[in-house]
Amino acid sequence: MILLDTNVLVALVDERDELHARASRDLRKLKGPFALTSVVLSEACLLLDERYLRERLGLLLERLPAVPIEPEPPWWSDVFGWLARYADHAPDLADAILVTLAGRSSAAVWTYDSEFTKVWRLPNGRRVPLASSMRPAHTRRR
Repeated sequence: MILLDTNVLVALVDERDELHARASRDLRKLKGPFALTSVVLSEACLLLDERYLRERLGLLLERLPAVPIEPEPPWWSDVFGWLARYADHAPDLADAILVTLAGRSSAAVWTYDSEFTKVWRLPNGRRVPLASSMRPAHTRRR
């Protein structure tokens, strides 16, 4: 299973995004299934604030298809513990949930956020598994 990050959704939907071409190429290479948390979807809707972009997001999620996923309870302590551990790097809730889900399963994260490779680790200290061998493009874009 591949967990989608916000920056991937924005790049796939918005052709003006600097990562659009890369995300489109990566999508052709990656095999699902794809999964999406409600927090990532909320962030994407906030960033894709134009009607046509939200319509494109809906079409993308149907085409993938991406299934909804959330951490199994109890997850508060894991997520907020992880947020506290990396507070100096200002992670957001979406990142914490993605890392928590990856740590509890064999899921990989599809992201272009370099902190997933340079800084953040799973709760057990291992590297966060990424959906492809390509390294993220930059730090903390979305």
